[in-house]
Amino acid sequence: GIDLKPSSKNKVKSTMGMVFEYATQNDIVNKNYAKFIKIEEKIEKTGSVFTEEEIKTLWKHSDEPFARMLLILIYTGMRIGELLQMTTSTMFLESGYMVGGLKTEAGKDRVIPIHNAVMPLVVEQLGRAKWLMRNSHGNKLTYQTALRHFDALMEKYGWEHKPHDTRKTAVSIMHGAGIPIETVRIIVGHS
Repeated sequence: GIDLKPSSKNKVKSTMGMVFEYATQNDIVNKNYAKFIKIEEKIEKTGSVFTEEEIKTLWKHSDEPFARMLLILIYTGMRIGELLQMTTSTMFLESGYMVGGLKTEAGKDRVIPIHNAVMPLVVEQLGRAKWLMRNSHGNKLTYQTALRHFDALMEKYGWEHKPHDTRKTAVSIMHGAGIPIETVRIIVGHS
C-alpha cells in the first residue's frame, strides 16, 4: 500500500477511476478496476496535549525563537503553516488579534485572538521585521525548516509530540477555561 492519509488515498482512487473511465470509453480496457480498490479508514491516534510541566519548560526557554513559536501555537491554536503566514499586515497587535488561517473554509481569514500571556512574545518576535517567523535573512521561514526545529526541540527535551499537538493543547486549555465549544471552533478554524 501507499503511505498516505485516507483522504489522499481517496483522491488517488478517484483519479484512477477517471483514467479507467476514459480507457473503458475508448475500448482500451473493458472494466473499471479502480472501483475494486478498498481504502482502509485506519486513522492513527498519535500525539497528546502538552503537559503543564512541558509548557513551563517552554516558558523557561521563551527567549529562544522556536520555544517561543511553540508557545504562540499553544496559546493561539494555529497550525504551523498558519503561523508562518503571519506578517505585519495580518497582525493587529494594538487590538490583540491576528487574521489568518488555511485549509478549510471555516479556517480561512479568521480572527485569531492573541492571549495576553504570549502577547509580549509575539511583539518581541515580530520586532521591526515583516514576517513573524523568519530565517536569519529576514525571509519567511519555510514549513520544512519550522518542522526541523520542532523535531529538534522534541529531541532536546525528550518529548514525543506531533506539531498538531499544539492545537490539541490549545483546544484543551480553552475547553478547561470554560470557553464554549462554538467559540473554540471559530478560534481554531474548525467547521
